Amino acid sequence: MIIFQCPTAVTEYLEDKKIVVLTQTGKNTGANLKDSLDKGVEALIQNKAVKWLSDNRNMGTHTAEDVEWINNDWTPRAIKAGWKKWALVQPQSALSAMSEKNIVDFFASNGIEVKIFETPEEGFKWLESV
Repeated sequence: MIIFQCPTAVTEYLEDKKIVVLTQTGKNTGANLKDSLDKGVEALIQNKAVKWLSDNRNMGTHTAEDVEWINNDWTPRAIKAGWKKWALVQPQSALSAMSEKNIVDFFASNGIEVKIFETPEEGFKWLESV
């Protein structure tokens, strides 16, 4: 079920799998980024879900302001909502992938088990196994 959609992202909640899925389709920044992530947190809370898949293959880089908001505002709320497992599909851009590595390290240090994949199918397979 799609719970948020904009030109640069789609956030879904897969009821049968109890997984939030964020597919970033471009440079998802500012209000669009916040809305796409916040709708995912709402789905975690409403469904007592703990799993999230991010398909970032087509994602652009985040701004410094977005990274600060993710780290200091969104992440504590997502953890409080019960988030535990994150399947991360790597960006195709080398620059985006480098900034993604910093984000992955940050989340892992905050108790989120993060696994990196090349395809969403691989990520779903892992999430369904844990």
